[in-house]
Amino acid sequence: MEDRVYICALFLAKEWSLFMVDFVPLHCHSVFSFHAGVCTVKELVHRAKTLGMQSVALTDTNRMSGLILFYLECVQQGIKPILGVELTNPREPGEHIVLLAKNAEGYGDLCEVITYRHLDPHFSFSRVFEKEWPNLFFFTSFPHLLELMAATPNRANLYGELINNSELTRNRSRVLEQKAGTLGVPLIVSNNSYFLESSEWDLHRTLTAIGLSSTLSRLEPDEIAAKNAYFMSSEQMGRSFFNHREAISNTRQLADQCNAMLTLNEWILPEIDVPEGTTPDALLAGYAREGLEENYGGTREYARAKQIQEMELGVISRLGYPSYFLIVKDIRDWANGKLSNAYRRPRDCSILRGSAANSITFYNLGVSDLDPIRYDLYFQRFLNEDRASPPDADLDFGWDERDQVIDYIIDKWGEDRVAITCTTNHFRTRAAFRETAKVYGYSEEQVTQIMKSQKTRIERLEDSEISKIGSITKRIKGRPRFLGQHPGGLLITNDPIWRHVALERSGGEKDRVITQIDMYNGIDELGLIKFDVLGNGSLSVLRDALGQLEDQSLPDPNVWDLEKCCHDPLVQDIIAKGRTKGVFFIESPAQTRLNKKAQAQTFEELTITSSLVRPAGASYCSVFIDRHRKMKEGIKDWDFLHPSLEPLLKETHDVCAFQEDVTKICHHIAGLSYKKSDSVRKMMNSLHEGDVPSEQWKRTAEEFIAGCMGNKGLTRAQATELWTRVSSFYGFSFCKSHSASYAQLSFKCTYLKAYYPAQFLSAVISNNHGLYTRDAYLNEARRWGVRILPIQINESGIKYWGKFNWIRPGLMHIRSLTQKSQDAIVLEREREGPFNNLENFITRMKIDRHEVEKLILVGAFDSFGMSQPEMLYLLDGIYGKGSSYKSALFSARLRDLHPGLHDYTLTEKCLNELHLLGFMLSGNILEILDLHPGSKSAIPANEAHKYVGKGVKVFGWPVTERIHVTSTGEPMQFLSVEDKTGVVDVLFWPRNYKRFGDVLAKPGPYEIWGQIVEDWGTFSLEAHSIKAAEWRPNQVDFELASDRLKDSFQNYTYADIEPVAVA
Repeated sequence: MEDRVYICALFLAKEWSLFMVDFVPLHCHSVFSFHAGVCTVKELVHRAKTLGMQSVALTDTNRMSGLILFYLECVQQGIKPILGVELTNPREPGEHIVLLAKNAEGYGDLCEVITYRHLDPHFSFSRVFEKEWPNLFFFTSFPHLLELMAATPNRANLYGELINNSELTRNRSRVLEQKAGTLGVPLIVSNNSYFLESSEWDLHRTLTAIGLSSTLSRLEPDEIAAKNAYFMSSEQMGRSFFNHREAISNTRQLADQCNAMLTLNEWILPEIDVPEGTTPDALLAGYAREGLEENYGGTREYARAKQIQEMELGVISRLGYPSYFLIVKDIRDWANGKLSNAYRRPRDCSILRGSAANSITFYNLGVSDLDPIRYDLYFQRFLNEDRASPPDADLDFGWDERDQVIDYIIDKWGEDRVAITCTTNHFRTRAAFRETAKVYGYSEEQVTQIMKSQKTRIERLEDSEISKIGSITKRIKGRPRFLGQHPGGLLITNDPIWRHVALERSGGEKDRVITQIDMYNGIDELGLIKFDVLGNGSLSVLRDALGQLEDQSLPDPNVWDLEKCCHDPLVQDIIAKGRTKGVFFIESPAQTRLNKKAQAQTFEELTITSSLVRPAGASYCSVFIDRHRKMKEGIKDWDFLHPSLEPLLKETHDVCAFQEDVTKICHHIAGLSYKKSDSVRKMMNSLHEGDVPSEQWKRTAEEFIAGCMGNKGLTRAQATELWTRVSSFYGFSFCKSHSASYAQLSFKCTYLKAYYPAQFLSAVISNNHGLYTRDAYLNEARRWGVRILPIQINESGIKYWGKFNWIRPGLMHIRSLTQKSQDAIVLEREREGPFNNLENFITRMKIDRHEVEKLILVGAFDSFGMSQPEMLYLLDGIYGKGSSYKSALFSARLRDLHPGLHDYTLTEKCLNELHLLGFMLSGNILEILDLHPGSKSAIPANEAHKYVGKGVKVFGWPVTERIHVTSTGEPMQFLSVEDKTGVVDVLFWPRNYKRFGDVLAKPGPYEIWGQIVEDWGTFSLEAHSIKAAEWRPNQVDFELASDRLKDSFQNYTYADIEPVAVA
């Protein structure tokens, strides 16, 4: 008996040893194989470690987006990272070759090959591999590709890949094994894994179907991975390839030769050409000192400014960043020369925002207009010798001028040295649900209907009849979906950038070259320096408004005189009363309410409130308002927590308002280094995102409290209270220089709105800029005494045009009128004079019939004396039943052949305009709304202050909304509704938001019942219930509204603002 047991145990041990092989997974996908891979990089590495593996490879399809994350995670987990990529054949996407990097040079080769794959339209395997790549290994499971590669100079580094996870792969592997034997090519094995567990196959299929825009039922077997294509253990692979032990051993042999040790976190500083005989340090110092004399020479601040300038130059030089500053100056100087004429002043075509505006060096270089001494800005927030990351200067240009700046940078430094940082777009809940439902066969209409019924929380779908879709939606949410283009982050290198990071094209009109790695997944670790060139719609608004004034030969308003703008009583009054719709940075309901509460009028006040309104400042916003209002009245009934805080927080009344307040307190009060202080500031955002371990947070708190007690003598109670304040300042916030830079633009825009409302608001609409709809801005113009004229084919330009007390809409927003046709109409009119009639227009323009129809229906030809139906009838004679101009059919007598057609009713005209323009011109929708039965018993929006504490009804159109998630994770909604008198803000607390989410999904108008509440002189409605009005306006409504509009538009002006000065 014992002998038999012994023999059995020996047999089992021997059998077990047969399957215990030294296998290395060399062909693995992560979520960065978009629409195919299931596991995250972290999950993949964790699984390898759990299974006791010493090495693992990442080989995503045509993509290196996750490789740096993978490398860092492997190093952290003590596993050897093998860097690779699966390269597909563009002509046969199902065919692929896997590339692995032998060393750091091999990583650069991977970047180069992938870049070639994406950027060269003539890419092919035969072309790319006719070159020898000695720092790469190759393997493929496709027999004909193995034969192709064996005939290239890369044969010595080539392997055949055996896969045994489906009948398809087994059959292919049998052929490949024979081919490899004939060619003398060694073999390896893999499972080409797309997921970690076989149970995740359904998720892989769903993602694949989404990527192919297919349904699950239409997927072909070769389009998806096998159900067994999961991450197998060494034992499982040993069983699967029992007869291929040498091929299994080759995976270890190959892995041992892959040693791509990357140099990370060393900044690659781009160089700039400097005149012979000088250095970047000397050139920068020379420019800065010239600017110092220009800005401060002969002033009381000169000595202090010089001291700060020399300190900054020393820090910049020691950190090695002079070239960075010179490159930023070069970009700004080019823009000043190329773009600035339209702004009436050389230095105002851009804004330096963010912490870079703290630097007196940038101010003296002419890059920033913000005086760091006057506004007490903190250079150390931008740059200090303890800071690990490079400087980060954000330059804003007009949204429609940014591309010119980017083109200049690419032309100057070369296409091979410049790329735009990508962004990784992830599946959000609603997109994940929509795409998943379509994969399961639901139509677009069905999906839309389901989503409307689940507006408040789509995650609850697991309780519905489509529970499986709801479940998969949760699993897809948050996964990478595609790469996009960063708003303006450009990378510049000294050598080809595609040796550092793989590139691809962004698609779209510009089709820019972008990186495959974003700023959160490894760009910083690679050491690439980013220059931000961003678009700002309000700079374009400013330019266009000033351009209109110049074209109308009106005096230069000199909005560049900030002192004049900031101290103008009308400008201050508009800001303090929150009448800033259309004004950059301060038009949101939250910002206007805060400005009214704080009675913000000055530049300094606006700088503070525009930061306090952000999430980080919300905790102590009411404290600031209370203290600030009392201080304005000469009352100070509070003390600083400790006297040492007064120099730091005096202007904000002992409240943290800016990012650097945290840094200053940590450094000057707690005695922490600049590096540690900055890490605490950064920790605030991580705390908001839940990424800070509790132990780390506790250690930081104790270090802070002990530092405050030892450095400045605070009691433990005071130090604890100060930490509570600092740690409450978490989430998104601004640094002071960012708020101040934008406050400058806010005052300039407010000045233009105050004195030139027609020109300013027409520029706002033309640039599609702002939080509100075009209709809302036109109604705002009416309230400021500005008439809205009709579109006129001989008067309307492409953009909107404001003059005197009127605005003429342009052609730009007419649905289906192409940009080409808009340009052609204006150019023809300028060259050959005005159009005489409809026939003359069609003869000269020869544009498609459907475009002429749209122009007719928005009233562009009404001045020619024919009704719109008559003109449409005329089109039949000119065009026939086709859509193109036919000159043979033209007859001047057609004008006399219409059968006495009546004009459209006012209702029909208004609805046509609403459909084609997005707003009405023949009637005012708010006047019409006033005639709706729902308006009866509703209070006017501008009289909300009379009903504080009372239950009321408001009635109006929604003009803006914002969903907010409370600290308990519940959604609520802020809504602004408009009637003819103004706008009222409505608040739906979580309980009522859940009840009325379906109603809020409808377009409006709304009847809303609730109670008016007051908060520091601002009034809003706390909603109890809401009803979406069911209503189609009738002819009587429109006629009455039209009469009101014609007779009393001037009654819309604000009663407490002086009449607007217009030329």
